[in-house]
Amino acid sequence: MVNLENLKRIIIRTPLENPAKSLRSLLGITQYYKNPELREIYRESDRLDNIFKSVILPDFNCIDIGCHLGSTLSQIIQLAPQGHHIAFEPIPYKAKWLKQKFPEVEIKEVALSDSSNEVDFYVDKTKSGFSGLHQHRKKAEEIEKITVHCDQLDEVISPDYRIDFIKVDVEGGELAVLKGAKNTLSKFHPIILFECTLSGLSSFNFTSQEVFDFLTTQYSYQIFLPKDFLENGKPLTYDEFNNALQYPFKAFNFIAIYSN
Repeated sequence: MVNLENLKRIIIRTPLENPAKSLRSLLGITQYYKNPELREIYRESDRLDNIFKSVILPDFNCIDIGCHLGSTLSQIIQLAPQGHHIAFEPIPYKAKWLKQKFPEVEIKEVALSDSSNEVDFYVDKTKSGFSGLHQHRKKAEEIEKITVHCDQLDEVISPDYRIDFIKVDVEGGELAVLKGAKNTLSKFHPIILFECTLSGLSSFNFTSQEVFDFLTTQYSYQIFLPKDFLENGKPLTYDEFNNALQYPFKAFNFIAIYSN
């Protein structure tokens, strides 16, 4: 029997990919009526698709950190066919899949953070998208601990490689990844799409204030909700950003734009 993860992997980068997205949207509408307070979350995937289309140009060089099965990477390649793209995925079997599915992309089987060493990595056996450097599930039988190489983005890419867009989804370690990309942020000011949840932050002992201050104060970024960005709305204040992370949640992913 083909499990859901394998089915998704098979569909990505085939003629079935767009119909599958349409089905996802319909399912989101169904969930919206069941839990209307979560309407922004159910609409988020479609909004992110539209953000990709609005910000990624044909010659953009893009980085996908936490590539998972490659759904975002597939969009990136379609929107930026002239760019040189790099994807990071530390789980060996996923990295192998990605190399087969995207032979033109540089796939790096490495975790990213703010340090360079060999680290424990916790693979979620039932929902591998929740795998990461910290264990989220309490049931040990659902987790496989492996050892992976961890590095800093600034250390594994050429200093002359222009980066225009970064997507980072690493189950709570996004701030650590960005701290390991300080030179990249300072030099190229890429557009950043990052996941941020209170549960993820707490697993790394980070706070929403640290994330907000790092991007806005240290690197002069503005942070937007997906909805506000698409509607030319205003960037978030810290209180608005923090409130967006509280139930019923305004977003799980945020867009950060350099304000020069």
